[in-house]
Amino acid sequence: MKQWQCPKCKRQFASKNQPHSCVIYPVKKHLAHGTELSKNLYSELIKKLKKIGPFKIESLPCCIHFVSEYTFGCCYIMKNKIRLHFVLEKKVKDKRINKWYQMSTRKYLYEVDIANKMEFDKKLMGWLNKAYYLKVK
Repeated sequence: MKQWQCPKCKRQFASKNQPHSCVIYPVKKHLAHGTELSKNLYSELIKKLKKIGPFKIESLPCCIHFVSEYTFGCCYIMKNKIRLHFVLEKKVKDKRINKWYQMSTRKYLYEVDIANKMEFDKKLMGWLNKAYYLKVK
């Protein structure tokens, strides 16, 4: 899929002239807000995502985006945990999901907090795998 590249920040998007922020915010600044625990959880997340497939990290003032052909997830560094957001094409009911939002008739945004490496289990990685391979429609 041919993507449009912002001439200013060089980020790539599916739509030409996509509204976005050109401000790049170093990952180090996000990590500075966390503890060793949250930094370790972020590192573990990156290792796990690399097993799914290649992606870029786009660190913005709001959060850290994970981008394959599109942004398939993002991470917020918190004091003693990390918060993940990802999109799926179906409703998921699970006690681990803090919040969810229906973005369109077939897309749902989910929020999950991770406070322990054991939470990177088969179920969570399955959700992230589906988010990674979700096709932009």
